[in-house]
Amino acid sequence: MGERLWQQRIGGLVCALALLGLGAPAVSSARVIQAQSILPPGQSGFVSLAGLASGTGSPHLYDQTQPFVDFRWKPATFNQPGRTETPKPGVRIVRDGYGVPSVTAPSELDMWWGAGYAIAQDRLFELELFRRATSGRLAELIGRSRVADDAIVRQNFYTPAELDAQAARLPAPLRARFDAYRDGINAWIAHVRTTPADLPGEYPAVNASLTDWTTRDSLAIGAYLARTIGSNADPEGVELANMRAVQLSGARVLDRLVPLRTPHALPTIPAVDRRFSSQPGRTLRQERDAFARSVRFVGALPFPRVSESAGPNPPAAASGHRDILPRTLGPGGSFMYAVRRRSDKHAILVNGPQLGFAAPELLVEIELHAPGIDLRGMTAPGAPIIGAGHNGFVAWGVTTGASDADDLYAEQLVPGQPERYRFRGEVLNMDCRDEPIVFRSPPSDLLKILGGKAPPTPESGTQTRRVCRTVHGPVQFRAGNIAYARRYAIWNRELETLEGLADLNAARDIRGVDAALRKVTWNENVMAIDSGGNIGFWHPGLLPLRPRGYDERLPYPGTGEAEWRGLLDRRTQIPAIINPRQGWLANWNNLPAEGWTSGDGTARKRLDGDFFRVGWLMWLTRRLAAAPTFEGAQALIRQSGTVAQQFPRTRVKLASAMRGATAPQRLVMQTLLDWDGSYDRTAADGTVDPGVAAWGAFRAAAGRFATAPYGPGAKFLADEGALASLYPDYDMSAGYHYFDATHFESFGLRVLSPAGYRAAASAAHEALVARFKSADPARWREPRRYYPIAAQGAASPPDLPFFDRGTYEQIIETGP
Repeated sequence: MGERLWQQRIGGLVCALALLGLGAPAVSSARVIQAQSILPPGQSGFVSLAGLASGTGSPHLYDQTQPFVDFRWKPATFNQPGRTETPKPGVRIVRDGYGVPSVTAPSELDMWWGAGYAIAQDRLFELELFRRATSGRLAELIGRSRVADDAIVRQNFYTPAELDAQAARLPAPLRARFDAYRDGINAWIAHVRTTPADLPGEYPAVNASLTDWTTRDSLAIGAYLARTIGSNADPEGVELANMRAVQLSGARVLDRLVPLRTPHALPTIPAVDRRFSSQPGRTLRQERDAFARSVRFVGALPFPRVSESAGPNPPAAASGHRDILPRTLGPGGSFMYAVRRRSDKHAILVNGPQLGFAAPELLVEIELHAPGIDLRGMTAPGAPIIGAGHNGFVAWGVTTGASDADDLYAEQLVPGQPERYRFRGEVLNMDCRDEPIVFRSPPSDLLKILGGKAPPTPESGTQTRRVCRTVHGPVQFRAGNIAYARRYAIWNRELETLEGLADLNAARDIRGVDAALRKVTWNENVMAIDSGGNIGFWHPGLLPLRPRGYDERLPYPGTGEAEWRGLLDRRTQIPAIINPRQGWLANWNNLPAEGWTSGDGTARKRLDGDFFRVGWLMWLTRRLAAAPTFEGAQALIRQSGTVAQQFPRTRVKLASAMRGATAPQRLVMQTLLDWDGSYDRTAADGTVDPGVAAWGAFRAAAGRFATAPYGPGAKFLADEGALASLYPDYDMSAGYHYFDATHFESFGLRVLSPAGYRAAASAAHEALVARFKSADPARWREPRRYYPIAAQGAASPPDLPFFDRGTYEQIIETGP
């Protein structure tokens, strides 16, 4: 584990790599030549009680914002100079000019103690929010408005005893790491108890008690992130959206708009190198027959309504976790790319995890040193692991895998007995328990900042929610005599991911990365480079081997005839590649490989074919790979993060549609053709090119025109109607890919004929004239867009212009 370097038997591993089609990478000495990073608004989240009114506190609250806006990055190589403290004999913390802590200790456990201490210094109140959100206790702090969120966490995750049992299966050294990290956090808490000036102002503002951190708090955070970040599994209900669309418009709406396979898809692993099947052993004929069978099955299934109260477990509304934790559904994403320079065996990796922007951030940066260990990168507060970064030997980055790693089962209830259901000819009892959820709303204006809804007078109380499970998993919805239960491939195995990531943190070459990622259970893409000039990509995790007779986009019958055949073999069947022949790799949440299907995953945009956003990134990366440089990798971030991704691909079709266009149509299309796709360049008055507004109006019209023939089912899908129905309080509006076309907009841009483009231009012209009160494109200028920055405390971050970039960005070059 983390206390020793893992050694591999070279001969056997080379044979295994050859069998997997990964190639045999070169071995060389290790060196990180250059490394830079940026984490806006800043490293710290500390605001004192005195600073609550102004949102001021640590000098490192916002000091990375302007460099981010200016496309500048800070040094991320080891041992940057800075201010030193020694909180414990032998443990030294040096904070660089941006407040990033570098912890040096005589042992690994002392190092993790120092990590916990430093993270608590920077993010103590955020740790409080994280532990409450991931254990279903946020309403105790924020009030009644968070009861539904707490109910969902308790429904879909684990009891304290179950979490402890999962942790007991971890190797002893990893459990000891969690305990050391806990002790470091508690050492800072003990300091704060005696030094009120260091107490975050949010605690007294919301009357929150300062309580000791527990190992279980970190375990809950780890399990939550392993489940949700990699799989886009929060909130649930995609199969129900698909089901309702089929019920409204027939099978063709799903087969056309949410297909299992899309022509001209853009996989990260080049098809010439390797193909992978997400459901090996299933033929195309079986896919078609399974779809027909599933359509017949769901035709009579009831669609849950929030107003329905049948049974002891009514559907719970959700106000969304975006204020406290990453919102993993919707227009999110993360990007990464890697290039090799064969001439001198250098490799360059860029990674930008996209979790939205918050103050403080959902991620935090740290550097760690102990005998045999050197690490620097980002992590989530509360989790003693480095999620993306480098160790002096290899560098790695992550993006959401977004493959379909769970399924919804329609359990047939016994009439009049809402906690009994039929399975394989028997009647079984659900495993149910009552969960009392305490809520308390403090009389504070800070409540609004934390995402709560302040009542006229402070209120407190308890709401009890009934939580039930079947053999398939937690019951998430009910309707009539059907209970819909979710089966997760990763169920009760989330913490195994931390074991694999610990091995990844200790890897010394690309072979070690490969071995580590065969252990993780989450579906989080990883891209890595080493100093031998090797690059690699993995789409790992636990993924279901599904029944051949039913379609995974729709709910399965829960009576036993649609059970999984097992899980994909992580040794041989997960998509992975080392050193593709083309010399580069790029991923922006796209399909991992040719032959891979999307199922009912929430990343529907992977179905956009060659109009998916990764096409723009791949074009840029291919160009960089012709002459790879560190400066070129930096420039690529600006190019990919300031241009509407589908626009370069759309220009060709726009030009062909100009012939035969009317004057209004030509006005819109010429405005677009005169635009270079940039939404970043502004005039003196702060407005952007007319092409920005024209692009928004045109792509929206294209989506409406292309999906209209599929009737109300298409509108239901396009409007996220199922999620809006199932989660009426869920905020669907806070996306941060403003200029990345939605799935249905991309569908229109991809399938419409030149005549369809001209019709969309007509509708766009009407919309633009109505909006700007002018037919003159020179007047179609809108203000530069800005990010919605969530507050996780009392911080008041400065305005941040919109870029389609990472919440955290790292650029790393390795070589011999």
